[in-house]
Amino acid sequence: MKDNIIASSKNVTITRDAIALAAIFTAAQSAAQTINDPNNADAISSGDGVDLLPETVVTGENGSAYNAAKLTSDKATAPLLDTPQTYNVVPEEIYKQQAARSLRDVLKNTPGISFNAGENGFASSPGSNFSLRGTDASGSVYVDGIRDSGSYARDIFNIERVEIAKGPAADNGRGGAGGYVNLVSKTAQDTDFLRGSTSYGYAPSGGDGLFRQTLDWNQNLGDSVLPGSAFRLNALLQDGGVYGREVAELNSWGLAPTFTTGLGTPTTFTISYQHFESHDLPDWGVPAAMFEGTLNYDPTISADNRNNFYGLSSDYDDTMSDSLTAIFRHEFANGGILTNTSRISRTERDSIFTIPSGYDPATGLVTTSQLGYGRENTLFANQTNYAFEFETGSIKHTIATGLEISRETADADRFDTVTDPGTGAPISVTGSAPNRATGNFVGSATEFSEVEIDTIAAYFYDTIEFSDQWQLTAGLRAEHYSMDLTNTPATPEVPSFSKDDTYVTGKLGLIHKPRENGSIYGAVGVSALPPAAFLSNPDASRTGNNGFPGAGSGVNSPNADTQLNWNYEVGTKWDFYDGRLSTTAAVFHTLRTNIAISDGRDMIIGEGEQNLSGIELGVAGQITDNWDIFGGFLAMTSERDHFDDFRDVSGRPEGDFADRTNVNGDELAFTPNYSANLWTTYNLNNGITLGGGMQYVSSSFVGRTDDHDRIIPNGSYGKLPSYIVFNAMVSYDVTENVTLRLNVDNVFDEFYAVTTNWPATRAVAGPPRTFVLSADWEF
Repeated sequence: MKDNIIASSKNVTITRDAIALAAIFTAAQSAAQTINDPNNADAISSGDGVDLLPETVVTGENGSAYNAAKLTSDKATAPLLDTPQTYNVVPEEIYKQQAARSLRDVLKNTPGISFNAGENGFASSPGSNFSLRGTDASGSVYVDGIRDSGSYARDIFNIERVEIAKGPAADNGRGGAGGYVNLVSKTAQDTDFLRGSTSYGYAPSGGDGLFRQTLDWNQNLGDSVLPGSAFRLNALLQDGGVYGREVAELNSWGLAPTFTTGLGTPTTFTISYQHFESHDLPDWGVPAAMFEGTLNYDPTISADNRNNFYGLSSDYDDTMSDSLTAIFRHEFANGGILTNTSRISRTERDSIFTIPSGYDPATGLVTTSQLGYGRENTLFANQTNYAFEFETGSIKHTIATGLEISRETADADRFDTVTDPGTGAPISVTGSAPNRATGNFVGSATEFSEVEIDTIAAYFYDTIEFSDQWQLTAGLRAEHYSMDLTNTPATPEVPSFSKDDTYVTGKLGLIHKPRENGSIYGAVGVSALPPAAFLSNPDASRTGNNGFPGAGSGVNSPNADTQLNWNYEVGTKWDFYDGRLSTTAAVFHTLRTNIAISDGRDMIIGEGEQNLSGIELGVAGQITDNWDIFGGFLAMTSERDHFDDFRDVSGRPEGDFADRTNVNGDELAFTPNYSANLWTTYNLNNGITLGGGMQYVSSSFVGRTDDHDRIIPNGSYGKLPSYIVFNAMVSYDVTENVTLRLNVDNVFDEFYAVTTNWPATRAVAGPPRTFVLSADWEF
């Protein structure tokens, strides 16, 4: 079966260039026929003999497609302007203009994101695991408010916006100190449309081009099936290579049908299904010594070798994901809204991948290692929410209250590591050798694990309006968490055990509104992260204690306490130009407590804290009718506050664990002090729109991430260098229905590392200068 999949993807690859160019040419030709059709009554003259259709302006909730007035969840009790916490909402319009494909692409539009590799992101596609404001957020990804567990690359073909909460937020349950990410799915509408995007991207420096086709069809069925019925179908086909990387491939497809009944009535029912498959030949980076500024930088192998592939042509990374969601929603005559959401889902990922695990500058040889990953995640969740408003005298209450239950499971195969597979010897750093071995992984699963987590939670949130100038937002969430981990074989380092806890989280914020379009607030909030939240652990398929780090004696052990994450924030939000432009500024301090620290062997030697403080600025919307902008800036410090000396506490001599020296005051690894993003477009009113943007990330220390009980002192393995990347875009509205767009990413062809593994032996290179030609069409 596996061989058939590979053969099929190879055949598709041969024709993808022709398919891409033919699709774009067909769209352009259709547009040309439309604008020159003398029978087109809606055509207008451009003044040069060419007839153009009137421009269609798509606007968002505030009159701009770039900013949002509120969150999509019925749990939200206030608009974003009056919500006392930082949220970034990235709408589809932005990432469509950027020719984005994955969640990773979308997250580049918010500051404070760090992408992970190595043990901090071991078996996910490089960069798919991420931290938010310095702390791991890979287990805090939600789809429509329901947790989406698993370590895999998420496509956005069926996503209409991405909502990012900053700082500890318990809106949806257990979570880390950095925040969470919520993906909002597309749903059936009461209008008819057929739209899609055909694109082809290519990096001149190397690698195969990438063809991508998306389709979005919505049909209002009226009362022909049931009253107020509509059907929507989103589809994806993607085939090609990884920009700037030889051999590697990205091949995926997806279907997402949705049916809604009751549109235009108080009661609606929606049922949706999504199937997504990817069959990739994964790329696992290059020796970190290629990048100037890393600890072992070797200028003789720098950018000249950026395209070299150190894996095997027999490597693969297959993901299959299915989800079924049912949503019942009723609006009562008194204004109350009852929503019940049920979801069942299953995600299976199997991968054999080869990584460059070491480099010897004396010989110019690269050591490689081959590993396996096999895991199946399942979910059943049900959420019931009731939102309503009422007044007590002059005081107005906006309330959201509800009950949630879920069962999540994960079954993992755990594999040994094979060093220098196939040839049994290192390979040259200067060239790719993907066929040095034939066949697939020579190892087999030697250990197995099962994780089962049950949760039940109840919550109550209220925004109290005392007057036009003063509001209070407050709420509590009580959650019971029960986890069972079964390891085969069970060992003292990775035992089989159960863990349960009940914890209360919540938020309290006071808002002052000096004017209707502005707010000033102060807030405190707390989230909880119990031990052994293993469902999105990227290391699950490794053997021994590497598979579930800390399960025996660290942050995930049965003796560890539930971590509490406190967020203190003071900020202000202002809307301008009748709500078309939104601005935010916030100063925050996050305190993460109850972090268990082990001696690396068999005991917890203490609990520590982590402090994160900073300022975040944001802007989203329209400066003028033609000028849109979306950007953010984050300046942040991080600090470990553990105890003075691990050796004194553990009683072990220094030589036993040399890297367990005093780290009090150290910064968190892979946590840059500064990051910024910008995307802006300007419509020239002649069918042409110019756009561009940048991402900046400052340098950060290399080491173990925040969620590892083993800590690497700052400077032990150097730093991940800073980088800044500029992007450009130009689009032309050929007709009202067709837009051609050219994206040029990494305009100055910067050679940079997005991340490294913890000892900085391997790095994930950012894409080189890339050209993407797209045709967006709608009928």
